[in-house]
Amino acid sequence: MTFEELISALGERIGVDLAAEDGSCVINVDDMVVTLMSLPDSDRLAVHGEIGDPPPEGLEQLLSAMLEANHLFAGTAGATISRDHETGRFHLCRHEPLATLDADSLAALVESFVNTLEIWRKAIASYRPVAKSAAEGADETPQFGATGFVQV
Repeated sequence: MTFEELISALGERIGVDLAAEDGSCVINVDDMVVTLMSLPDSDRLAVHGEIGDPPPEGLEQLLSAMLEANHLFAGTAGATISRDHETGRFHLCRHEPLATLDADSLAALVESFVNTLEIWRKAIASYRPVAKSAAEGADETPQFGATGFVQV
């Protein structure tokens, strides 16, 4: 299935009129923008969304937690967190081979991605650095809970 056919089938599956233009399709979910992009040189599909701006303080702790979340996708449900060097904003992106996708699997992928994006957007928006431990004099990095997502 081509990228365009896949996007059309996804639209039919979720009951929304979707069309691929110039190798991409934008889906608005609540206040989040999710972009599906064709990566023609690799026959892959990328799903992308913006997480948000870095917090004004405690960035080192947050970056440490994000690196931990990226490791073996422990807290990203198969996606990767990155930071745009031009804007400084955090992003979430996931790649999948087009050949492995159909309307149902893409709908499940987008749903999982949106859920993960929402969790990280909330985590960034409400992030507060953990205070130094008086006993140890060291920062306590946010930990991952049973769900695999960072506890902030």
